[in-house]
Amino acid sequence: MAHETATLFFALLAAALTLVVTAVGVSLVFDRDDRLGFLGQLRPVASEAAAAVAVTCTLGSLYLSEVAGFVPCRLCWVQRAFMYPAAAVLIAAVVTRRRSLAYAGGALAAIGLPVSVFHRIEQSAGEIGGVCDAGNSCAERWVNHFGFVTIPTMAAVGFVGILVFVLLSRSAST
Repeated sequence: MAHETATLFFALLAAALTLVVTAVGVSLVFDRDDRLGFLGQLRPVASEAAAAVAVTCTLGSLYLSEVAGFVPCRLCWVQRAFMYPAAAVLIAAVVTRRRSLAYAGGALAAIGLPVSVFHRIEQSAGEIGGVCDAGNSCAERWVNHFGFVTIPTMAAVGFVGILVFVLLSRSAST
């Protein structure tokens, strides 16, 4: 039951990040002059937020495999191959204040996002890509909260959050 509580917590974090990303999008469309001050509050900490999202996703995936015992499939490993270095690169971007590192973290997220989307499609439609082996199916749902939040859903939200925060950090310095 402890793993159920932890996965619910991760799902709630993904939902909260979805709300923030949606609010950023709505603000960019309807409050371009930032009269509400929402974007003005986020921009100065956007690099740190991108790093926090990547680190949280990394730690969450390590919890799911190493503590909860969920065996990662091939697509999970590919997602990790983009998220883990993104966390390291984004931390380095925050420490060194080098924009090029933040852009590299954003690029890793941009490449990892389609993998998460494809993985989520594999879960919904069954194995259509033949990527995973029969013993460890990519269609397996170790986590399923609110009827749709699965591990690849959370990873996709993390990748989108990183992209949004990296783009916001870019606009903070222009």
